[in-house]
Amino acid sequence: MADVLLSALLPVVMKKATDRLLQQFGVIWGMEEKLETLERTLLAIQSILGDAENRQAKDPAVKRWLAALKDAAYEADDILDEFNVEAMRRKTQIQIDMSKKVRSFFSLHNPVWFRFKMGQKLKEIVQKIDEIAAERIRFGFTVTTQPQNRDRPQTHSYIDESNVIGRDEDKEKIVKLLLDHDRNQKVAVLPIVGIGGLGKTTLAQFVYRDKRVEKHFQLLIWVCVSDDLDVANHIQKKKEYDVAKVARKIITSATGDECNLETMELLQRRLREVVSGKRYLLVLDDVWNEDQAKWDELKTLLATGGEGSRIIVTARNEQVSSIMGTLDAYRLKVLTEDDSWTLFRKRAFEEGAEEHQSLVSIGKEIVKKCGGLPLAVKALGSLMHSKSQEKEWLSVRDSEIWDMQVSEDGILPALRLSYGHLPSHLKQCFAFCAIFPKDYEMEKDLLIQLWMANGFIPSGGRKELEDKGHEIFNELASRSFFQDIKEVEGHAGFYGFFVCSREVYYITTCKMHDLTHDLAKSITGNECLNIVEPAMLEDVSRKTRHLGTSGHLTWNIHRTLNTSPNIRTLLSSLSTTRSNRTIVTADSSKPRSLRALALDDYKIRRLPISIGFLKHLRYLDLSCTGIEALPDATTTLLNLQTLKLSNCDELRKLPEDMRNMSNLRHLYIDGCDNLKQLPAGIGQLSSLRTLTKYIVGNDAGRRIGELNSLDLGGFLELYNLRNVRDAADAKEANLSSKHNLRSLILCWDMIAWDDSCYRSSAPDVCKDVLHVRNAEEVLEALRPHDGLKLLAIWRYGGDRFPTWMMDSLLLQNLIEIHLGACAGCDHLPPLWQLPVLKFLYLIKMGSVRHLCSSTIYGNASNGTLQAFPSLERLVLHTMQSLKEWSEDEKTVEVMLVFPHLAELKIINCPNLMTIPKLPSLKSLSMKGTNKQLGLVHSLTALSSLEIEVDKTSNGTESPPLAQEKKMFFRDFRSLENLTITASEDLAPLLEEEEMEGLSSSLHHLEVGRCNWLFSSSQQASSPLGFWKNLTSLQSLDIHHCDDLVYWPEEEFRGLNSLKSLTIWYCNKLVGPLSSSSSGDGELLPNLEELNVCRCDVLLELPKLPATLRELLVQHCPKFNSMTEGLRHSTALNRIYITDCPSLRSLPEGIEQLTALKYLVICRCSNLSYLPQGMQGLTALKGLNIGECPRLSSLPEGLQQRLPGLQRLRIEGCPNLERQYAKGGRYWDLISRIPVTGTLSESRSNFSTFPPSFSCF
Repeated sequence: MADVLLSALLPVVMKKATDRLLQQFGVIWGMEEKLETLERTLLAIQSILGDAENRQAKDPAVKRWLAALKDAAYEADDILDEFNVEAMRRKTQIQIDMSKKVRSFFSLHNPVWFRFKMGQKLKEIVQKIDEIAAERIRFGFTVTTQPQNRDRPQTHSYIDESNVIGRDEDKEKIVKLLLDHDRNQKVAVLPIVGIGGLGKTTLAQFVYRDKRVEKHFQLLIWVCVSDDLDVANHIQKKKEYDVAKVARKIITSATGDECNLETMELLQRRLREVVSGKRYLLVLDDVWNEDQAKWDELKTLLATGGEGSRIIVTARNEQVSSIMGTLDAYRLKVLTEDDSWTLFRKRAFEEGAEEHQSLVSIGKEIVKKCGGLPLAVKALGSLMHSKSQEKEWLSVRDSEIWDMQVSEDGILPALRLSYGHLPSHLKQCFAFCAIFPKDYEMEKDLLIQLWMANGFIPSGGRKELEDKGHEIFNELASRSFFQDIKEVEGHAGFYGFFVCSREVYYITTCKMHDLTHDLAKSITGNECLNIVEPAMLEDVSRKTRHLGTSGHLTWNIHRTLNTSPNIRTLLSSLSTTRSNRTIVTADSSKPRSLRALALDDYKIRRLPISIGFLKHLRYLDLSCTGIEALPDATTTLLNLQTLKLSNCDELRKLPEDMRNMSNLRHLYIDGCDNLKQLPAGIGQLSSLRTLTKYIVGNDAGRRIGELNSLDLGGFLELYNLRNVRDAADAKEANLSSKHNLRSLILCWDMIAWDDSCYRSSAPDVCKDVLHVRNAEEVLEALRPHDGLKLLAIWRYGGDRFPTWMMDSLLLQNLIEIHLGACAGCDHLPPLWQLPVLKFLYLIKMGSVRHLCSSTIYGNASNGTLQAFPSLERLVLHTMQSLKEWSEDEKTVEVMLVFPHLAELKIINCPNLMTIPKLPSLKSLSMKGTNKQLGLVHSLTALSSLEIEVDKTSNGTESPPLAQEKKMFFRDFRSLENLTITASEDLAPLLEEEEMEGLSSSLHHLEVGRCNWLFSSSQQASSPLGFWKNLTSLQSLDIHHCDDLVYWPEEEFRGLNSLKSLTIWYCNKLVGPLSSSSSGDGELLPNLEELNVCRCDVLLELPKLPATLRELLVQHCPKFNSMTEGLRHSTALNRIYITDCPSLRSLPEGIEQLTALKYLVICRCSNLSYLPQGMQGLTALKGLNIGECPRLSSLPEGLQQRLPGLQRLRIEGCPNLERQYAKGGRYWDLISRIPVTGTLSESRSNFSTFPPSFSCF
C-alpha cells in the first residue's frame, strides 16, 4: 500500500499563506485572521509529521488520518493559489497605471464576487483542516525534526558508473563465453541470473563496453525489457513481455532510428533485415517472461544473425533462464565482504579524508546487513556520506527496517532505509519520478521544471529555484536513486537526427534502477501513475495527482481530466517512439488543479483547454504542434514558469502583453520559423532564465538591449542582427556576463539556421549574404563568455572574424562550431587547436582557401602534424576557393593527421584535390568532379561511402577518369553502404575484378543517374560484372536512370540476398520484356519489399517472387496492369497503389492473397471495378479507398470481409460514401469497425491508419 507523504506539501501551503503580497491584499479583503489561523494549525501539524509518517506503515488509522489531511492540504493549496493569482493581477493593474485597455484585460472577475466566493472557500478549508488536526491528539505523536542535507562538494555530485568493484573475474568469464566460437550454435543465449540489486545490469554493461567485445561483434544492441508487459499480464500481475514491443526496441537500438511500425508482420520483416548476416551481441536486460511460445517467436526472428551471434539475458528468475538459455546460466554471486566494504567506503567517506575508527566499525556492520548486494551497499554508503555523527550511524545500523523482509515487488529494506532518511522535499522529488516509465531516460532540466511547477523545491533564500533543483538532483544522484547519468554530446536537426529541441550540450540525463523505480511506485501508489496500456486507465481516480502516458495508447484527455479533476501533472508524450495518440476536442475539460501540461508532438492548432481553467498552470509544453497562435489571455497565466513552443512551424505570433508574465522563467521558441517578431518588452521578464530565440527589431522594446539584464542560460539564437545599430548597441546585449549560456547562434537576417543548408542535394538553398556595413564591429562586441559548447555564426556580412575568435582560451570548451554563408571571410580562426572540438560545419564559405594557417607547422613532430585533436565529424559544403587543408601544404614536407575524424562530407569543393591522413575515418560523403575521386584511394577502412560526380563548372562533364582506376574499390573490404550518383561512365571503376572485395561486405547500395550500369544503355562494355559480385546485397535503391527501359532481369539474376528494392524517377521504364525468360529461374527469390515510384511510362510489373510482403506503386500515371505481378506473391501483407490514374481495376485472382492485411488505393481516378472473390482475403484488417470517384460499389466478396476489419476509410468516392456513411445502405456492415472514416464523417482518431509512403 502506498505511503502518504505530507511533510513536503505542508511547507508549500504555509509559504503561500504567509506570502507578503497575499498578506497585503488579505488585509484589504478581510482574510488576515483566517490566514493566520491556517498558518498556526499547519505549523503545529508540521512538528509531528515525521513521527506520523514513520508510524503509518504499522498503523492503518494513522495512514487514513494522513490521507485525509493531505487531501485537505491540496485543497488549501489550490485556494491559496487562486488568492495569490488575484493578488498578482491587482498588483499588475496598479503598476501599469490602470489604463482602460489593461483594466478590461485583467478584470476577468467581479472583485466583490471573487472576495465573497473565495472567502467562503477559505473559511471552509481552514475549518476542515482544524478538525482533522484536532484528531492528532488521540495518536500521541511526538515532535521530530526532518533530516537535513549536508553540504557536499560539487565534485561528488555524479557517480562514475564505469568504476565497477568486484566484478572483474565475472566479466572475464562472460567475455570468454561470448567470444568462444561454438560452431554448433549460430546464435547462442547466455542468461545471467541473480536476485534484484545484485548487479546483473551493471555486469552486462561492463561486458558490453569491453573493447574486445566491441571489436568482435559487428552490431551491438541493448534493450531493457522490464517495462514491455502486455495488458493481459498487467491485469494478472504477471510479467511477460510483449514480443512486438521488444522487437520495436531491438530495431531502434540497432539502427539508431525510432521504429514506429505497428503490425507484427512489418516488425518481423524489419527485425530480420536488421540482424540478417551480422554477428551481433544483443543484451535483453531484466527479462521476466515465462512463456515459451513468446520466446520461440522472438528467437526465430533473431536466428537470421551471422554465425557467432550472442544474446545476453539478465533475469531474476531461474525459469526464465531455463526457457531462454542455450548456454549454461551464469549465476551471479553476491559481492565478497571485502569488495562490499570497498564499495561502501568509496561512497560513505570523502576521498583523502580521515576515517574515524568508530564509524568504520559501525559501517562494516551495516555492510554485513546489505548481504553483498551492490545496489544496497551503494544506497547505504551514499546515505552515510550525509551523516557525520556516530549516533546517526548507530541509528541506521539498528533501524527496525532491517527486520522487514524483501517485499513481493523485490524492494530491498536497504532502499527503504535510504529513502526514509531523505529530507521531505527530496522524498517528494524522488517519488514523483514514478510518473515516468521504467528505463526512461529522464532529462535533468525537465525534472527540475516539473518539480518547480508542483512546488516541490523549497523557495526562499538567495538561491534560484533552478539552482536548488540542481542540488536536489545531485543529491538524489549521489545517494544512488538516479544512475546512468550522462551529458548528451550530440546535436539535433542535422542528417535526419531529430528531437523537438536543439538544446543539447547542457542536457543531463539519468535513469532509475528498476528496483528504485518500484520503490517510487510503492510510495506514490495511484497518486502518481504512468499509463502504458488502455486497461491501466482504470487505475486513474480522484486520488491521482500526477499522470504520464507512454506506449501505444489512444485516450481522451478531456474525459480523464473531467473524471479526475485533481490531476496536477499531465504528461501525454513520454513515449520514446512518439506513438501514443491523444484525442483532444475544443475546450471541453475543466481541470481545477493543473500545474503541468505537456501536449507536445500532437496535431493541434490551438490550446485545447480554456485559459480560465489553467490559472494554476506553471508548465506548458506545446512543442512540435500545429499551433498558430496562443490566446491573448495566456498572459493572465501569472503563475506560468515554463512555456515550450519549440518547432511549432505554424506559430506566427506571441501574445503582445507577455511582459506582464512576471513568473515566466523558461521560454522555448527555437525552430518557430514563421515567428518573425517578438512582443515588445521581453527585457521586463526579469525572472527569465531561458530564451531560445530572440529576434532583434528596430523599434522600442524590441532592440537587442532587451537582453541586457536577463540572466539567460542554455541555448540562444539571435536573429536579425543587421538591425543592431553599432558596437555600443551590441554591447547592450551583455553576452559576456551570461555565464550559463552553452549554445549561441548569431544570425544576421531571418533565414533559419537549420539542416536544409547542409543537404548535399540543395547547395543553393542559402541566398547570398548582403554586406552589412557595421557587421564586424557588431560581431566584435558580441563577445561571449568562455563556457560555450556550441557556437554558430550564420550569414555574417563582414570580411574577417572577430579577435575573440582568435583566442583559443575563450573557445577552449567548444564542442561544436557552425560557420555558414560568411562569404567575405577568407581566413578561419585557429580552430584546429581547440582541444575538445568534435563537430565542425563549414558551408558557403566561398573565400576560404585553407582550414589551417601556416602557424600550425610549429607543432610538427617526426614529419607528422596533428590537427583538430578531438574532431569526429567535419562537413565542408560549397567552398569554391578551398584548395588546401593547411596553408602552403604543397611546399612543406609534413603529413597532416586528423586522428579521430570518423565522418567526413566534402560537398561542392571542386578545387580541393588532397586529403590528410585520416586513420579513424568510417564514413565519407563526397560530391564533386571526376578528378576528385582519387581522394578516396587510401581510405580502405570505410564502412560507408557516398559519391556524387557532378558536371564541371562550365556545364560540361568532367574529363574521363584515367589512372585513378587502380585507386578504387578493390581493397574496400569493410564497405557496407555505397551510394553512387553520377551521370558519367564510371564503369572502369566498377568492373568485376574491382568489385570482388565487396561481395561479402556490401549490404546497401543506392545508384542514381547511372545509366551505364544497365545493359540496355549504349555502353561499349557490359556492366554485368558489377552486379555479379553483389551476393550479400540486402537493399537496393535505383533512381534517375533514364536509359532503364525494361526490368533489368540480367542485372538482378544473382541478387539472391536482396530483400528491399526501390525504383524511382526512372522515366523510361516500361516494365518487363514481353519475351521475358524470367520463368526459367525466379528473380530476387528473397525480395520482401518493392517500391516503384514516379516512373512516368511504367505499364505493368514483372513476375514478383513468392516472398514479397509489401508492394508500393505510386505516381505512375500510365500504370494499368497488376495481373502478372501478383500471380505468385501469395505472402503479400500490404499493397499501396496511389496516384495511378490509368489503373481501371485490380486483377482477378486477388483472392489468392490470403496473407493480405492492408489494402490502400488512393487517387486512382479511373478505377471503376474491384474483382469478385475478395472474400478470400481472410487476413484483411485495413482498407483505405480514397479519391477514386468512378468506383461506385464494392463487390459482394469484399463486403463479406468488412465486419471483420479493424480500420476502414472511404474518402473522395461520393457513391461509396453515401452507401457506407451512417444511415447509408451498408452502414450496418461497418458500424462496429473500431476505426472508420468518410469524407463527411471522419473520427478524430483515424490518424492511426497506415499512411501511404512519401515518394522522395
